[in-house]
Amino acid sequence: MTFDRRRARIAAAGALAAAAAVAVVVLAVTAPSPRHAPPPPSPSPSPRPGLPPPSGQSFGVNVNLLFNDFSYPAAQINAQLAAVRSTGATVARSDALWEAAEPQAPAAGHHRYDWRFDDEIAGSLAANGLTWLPILDYSAPWAQSIPGVDHSPPSSDVDYAAYAGAFASRYGPGGSFWRAHPQITPQPVTTIEIWNEPDQPEFWKPAPNPGAYAALYLAARAAIDAADPGIRVIVGGLTDPRAFLPELLQAAPRLRARIDGVAIHPYGRPATVLSKVVAARATLDSLGLDRVPLYVTEFGWTTSPPGASDYVPAARRPADIESTLTALGRAGCGLAMVVLYTWVTPGGDPGDSQNWYGIANPTQPADGTAGTAALTAGVRAASRTPGAASTACR
Repeated sequence: MTFDRRRARIAAAGALAAAAAVAVVVLAVTAPSPRHAPPPPSPSPSPRPGLPPPSGQSFGVNVNLLFNDFSYPAAQINAQLAAVRSTGATVARSDALWEAAEPQAPAAGHHRYDWRFDDEIAGSLAANGLTWLPILDYSAPWAQSIPGVDHSPPSSDVDYAAYAGAFASRYGPGGSFWRAHPQITPQPVTTIEIWNEPDQPEFWKPAPNPGAYAALYLAARAAIDAADPGIRVIVGGLTDPRAFLPELLQAAPRLRARIDGVAIHPYGRPATVLSKVVAARATLDSLGLDRVPLYVTEFGWTTSPPGASDYVPAARRPADIESTLTALGRAGCGLAMVVLYTWVTPGGDPGDSQNWYGIANPTQPADGTAGTAALTAGVRAASRTPGAASTACR
């Protein structure tokens, strides 16, 4: 469901980087970086098996619109991210837009990357002590399998995988971005999400294709492994894992041993969120993937208009945020990460539900709103007894 305004995008991103006002962000965005990166190492012919589950749980919030909207100056972004960190969140999920990093097709097999957009995200988050959970999406215009159709899958898995490997080499542990910016305390990327909602026709056009997604995941996973085999590569947020996961493994049985985690988007009332997590856990277990962790990378509610999908009144949403975070923290369902959707959306049109998922006001850096207070309380409660004994799953 990630809110997407990226068509405003690449020229504005360059202007935003040039105008950045916060010193550490300016350095992160505009410091020289090679535009002609070497191709990633050849993927290993025998990819590693899935990594063991991470220890403990992480909590965070989606911050994609702070960067994708291209309307917030660096100082405002920095203030918002400081407020995010003050809630106790340690993870920030945001798109790593392929089209921003590689606006032109490779020439003679040589990939030319412009890292300004990704550098701004990495530097801004690190300056505020937040770890980036990137979503590698979507097809660059030159790479669309259906020309001119946003969210159509790539025409070449190889080109997408090349970007994935280059991204991991730059922002993963010991990556070139951190080496080039020693004044920034590194917050390396340790988990990468492959695509967003590939089981939804809105994000995999014209229709979801488990076999095609499996091939894309495996290609990206091999390239990321070649860059850093310690980075977890997770299946992009699914809206119906009970249906999609069996089809995925049926289409590509070798995927069974290659999944580091599965991201899900269990929208609904608090009880529904928990029941969807329980069902996803049961599905993984039934497929022999009982050691594969779950990542809730989106859940949340809009406050306008009444009657919209996932609508709750503004006065009720804080309690839903706190109670859901608390329940997920104690669910015992093999959850590695829980990430609320979303920190900020633009408001404005009261009839557009996508504009009202945000819990903070983008023009006010103070973190005292009811939504941010609920996020703070929920993260604190969930972190106090992570994975506490519960009959929800096991």
